[in-house]
Amino acid sequence: MAQLFEDAIHEYLRPSEEFKLALDVRLPPEESSDEDASQKYVWDSVEKQRYLAVITHLDATTGDEQGCVFIFRRKIKRTPSSTDTFLLEDVFPILGRFTISMAQPRRSTLDLGAPPDLSLNQPRTELTLTIEPGHEAGRDARVVLLTRDIVKLREVLAECRRLRDLSAANSPNTIPPYGWLVPYTYTEEPTILSPIPSDLRTLRKPLHEHLSPASAGQPGDDAFDISLIREEWIKREVHDQHANAKETFTLRLRLGTFNVNGKLPSQDLSPWVRGRSDGHPVIPPLQDISPLSMGEWLKFSGDYLDGASSASSVATSASGSTVISTPSAKTAGTAVEQASGFASHLNHDDRHNPIPDPDLLVLAFQELDLSTEALLYSTKATREEAWCAAALAGLGEKAVGYEKLASKQLVGMLLVIIVKKSLKACFGDVKTTSVGAGILGLMGNKGGTAVRLAFTPPATADASSPQPVIITFVNAHLAAFDEMFERRNADFHDLSKRLQFDYGIPAQNGPVEEDGHPLVTVPLSVYQTDALFWMHSDLNYRINLADADIRALLSDASESHGLPVLTKFDQLGLAMRTKKAFTDFEEPYIHYPPSYRFASGVLTDDRGYDMKRKPAWTDRILHMSSPTVQIKSHAYSSHVELTMSDHKPVSADFSLRAPVLESEKIESYIRSIWREVLNIEHSEENPKLQVTPLTVDFGPIYHKQTTTRTLELKNIGQIPCAYRFVPISSEAPIHPDWLRIEPFTGLLLPGETASVSLITVTDDGVVGRLNSGPSRLNDTLILHTLLGKDHFISTTAQYRRTCFATSLDHLVRLPGPVRSSDDKIELLPEDQALNAPREVMRLVNWLMSHATNIPGLFLSPGDQDLVAEIRECLDTGTEFSPHAEEGGARMALAFATCLLEFLDSLPESVIPSSMHPRCAQVTDREQAFELLDDLPSASVNVWISVTAFLHFITQQARGVSDTPVTSIFASVLLRDELTTPTPVSPVGKQRFVRYFVG
Repeated sequence: MAQLFEDAIHEYLRPSEEFKLALDVRLPPEESSDEDASQKYVWDSVEKQRYLAVITHLDATTGDEQGCVFIFRRKIKRTPSSTDTFLLEDVFPILGRFTISMAQPRRSTLDLGAPPDLSLNQPRTELTLTIEPGHEAGRDARVVLLTRDIVKLREVLAECRRLRDLSAANSPNTIPPYGWLVPYTYTEEPTILSPIPSDLRTLRKPLHEHLSPASAGQPGDDAFDISLIREEWIKREVHDQHANAKETFTLRLRLGTFNVNGKLPSQDLSPWVRGRSDGHPVIPPLQDISPLSMGEWLKFSGDYLDGASSASSVATSASGSTVISTPSAKTAGTAVEQASGFASHLNHDDRHNPIPDPDLLVLAFQELDLSTEALLYSTKATREEAWCAAALAGLGEKAVGYEKLASKQLVGMLLVIIVKKSLKACFGDVKTTSVGAGILGLMGNKGGTAVRLAFTPPATADASSPQPVIITFVNAHLAAFDEMFERRNADFHDLSKRLQFDYGIPAQNGPVEEDGHPLVTVPLSVYQTDALFWMHSDLNYRINLADADIRALLSDASESHGLPVLTKFDQLGLAMRTKKAFTDFEEPYIHYPPSYRFASGVLTDDRGYDMKRKPAWTDRILHMSSPTVQIKSHAYSSHVELTMSDHKPVSADFSLRAPVLESEKIESYIRSIWREVLNIEHSEENPKLQVTPLTVDFGPIYHKQTTTRTLELKNIGQIPCAYRFVPISSEAPIHPDWLRIEPFTGLLLPGETASVSLITVTDDGVVGRLNSGPSRLNDTLILHTLLGKDHFISTTAQYRRTCFATSLDHLVRLPGPVRSSDDKIELLPEDQALNAPREVMRLVNWLMSHATNIPGLFLSPGDQDLVAEIRECLDTGTEFSPHAEEGGARMALAFATCLLEFLDSLPESVIPSSMHPRCAQVTDREQAFELLDDLPSASVNVWISVTAFLHFITQQARGVSDTPVTSIFASVLLRDELTTPTPVSPVGKQRFVRYFVG
């Protein structure tokens, strides 16, 4: 039976959990005054039989190992042929004051009525096993069990002791959330009703990645999968309610980040805090301020820093945190409805005024204080007061309508929230936190501060008590210097783990002070929010290029071409692409020069950058949000007018649109739909799903052209039905790479129907594989009905081959056009190969005949419908259409775009990547031509054909710089590798191309 249980527990657990040990235990006999009670106790009674299992889980976010004790009971068989089933009866997380101990019972529970067992294996010793949950308030003090397996008991005790010590070491002052236990400890209400928002990182992951492993004929843990799909279904239903809300509230935010390099304010901040770009200051430039004149600053700040409203009060903690208390959010509606301009926020349209006055001004400062003593967590507020006063002064005549709502400082890091007075009553439940990540990982010279706000939209006729929206702001300062890329990534993950807010709810059975005040409360992650803005006054990510390359690109006569090349090599972009840091964050498009590093009194280049430090975009603003709110970016820029620091301040304008929904109504709605799907896995009925059609023919499919077919699903059963797509085997993918399924999972109520879209995917990566395989595509999709049967859906498509995404070596050995036959084409022998692909020569010849005098060639995109027509002619070998022969700018741009897309789609760039470093080091024209000798003949001929045409058109346009065209073709003919920390010089590549073009 022990082996049977271990096999069952392995199947029961999710892949994220690990089974450690199992122990055969029994419930003790009930307390009785009958002296013979112990004699009547039957050890092998199924009613008393239990199994204890020690389970561990590796937290994907923190990397911490967490342990738990599961207690199972054996389900009584209804018939002799029934299989053994084990039901989870209790769960004990190993954390806090959890204890497990053994003792010798005072009585014997041997079954004396049973026939005597004279073998040496008969167990004679019983031990009492006592579990003290310790951390769970409100439950019985202890659980007592019996066991005869002394060896396994000792192993269980040792493992539990190890896990408890590990928990104490990982989280010495907090009780970590054990969210992984939720699927096992089924709750009566959906998690969406929790007052704590879901973790944004979890929301971003597709649901099917969380489901149990399954395949055709091998269903996974259907009960567990149902619980996840049910939660997802409820969230989608609620999100539909949010999306269809009659009224929305648009909150306007202006975020700014500024590394002040230890300086006090000495200039007008209006370009930064107000977004002024006319060059006219709101107030005269301020003089340098010394600590002796600080009193004048405090006098100037007036009520703005102290809170002008009589209903508010300011509290400053010893840690440097300032929070202004506000009236209850439920009274916000009346206060704000009476404020002027309230109606303009509802369903506001920003098209005619893209950057109106912000409702919330959020300012992040870095290096406020560079003094040695500041590293010891100085809590002096003088610099905070000075910069707050200067920021309010920068608002000019608008300042009277604003006041500080909250702030959080950690040495030189300061995060300040300034709010419109008319909306202050809408903000409540303000929380702040900070952690150091500098010297020894603790000092405050690096780290982060954060502020969490609950924003309740003003009440309306339909929503007297609207649902609040949680908004969180993080101000971070990461490790400096170019080579510290991985350290910056580690700093980010460290801050993501350690930046937590005090939720205010005491941890269950947590330690308390003598007066009963809890010492430990439930923590909140910065990701448990509806909207998260991560601001970096000194994120410190640099540009992965040599200093000379960066300055050469910045000095490009046309910044519209130099900056895009630079941004491709930005380290933050690299971290996001490779998912090493800031995964799923979004950032507005960067169209301004690097904001770092400027300095006075040192040698600088002609743009003012310090010659000893590489320019970089170290100051950034990123965001992510849940589906319940919509964030739109309106502006993102740096402000070169401010010259007091070696950094230029950066600002971003956003609008956050939130639905205005009545809290009680939405909660009532959630509970009502929850009851409809509550007991799917426990129903005696079987789910029944009808799927049509079971055969899907996509017809012909083409490169970069999407074809969609629809499956119609109908629940024809009596109970809710959940479904998911599964692979045909555990090693196979769920669907072929040329197909996408939306959605992967779903849930239908009885009689309800839904549609599933099957969408073809024919991008360059997929087409590169399809070009060398059969043109007829046949695959089978499996739609699994949870606790029901599988549906097999046959899919077929006729792939139309293309010359795009096909290697040059393959193209030159084709006997004709790539689509001359639907069957697999027999390639020509290598000695009969063409000199160059016929497709390239057709494009270049047309351009040479019709487009040599077209201005802006290759700089403006062509019409994609015309590009598709041209591509079809190349693939089939047919002549270009008559109107193509007429030429014209529109047709020329289409041919130019087609040539660029063809070259960019090649599996290997015209010059192989292994030769890029050599190309970048070439210093004269003769070396450049000599290097061509090492290229395959097809590559050489394509290179010469393309660059000869480029040389001709640049000679035709004398007096016009060839830099833009050279930059574009350098990135295509010598394609950039954007996932390596040591890329080849793009300037060197451009120089190499210019030897042939210029």
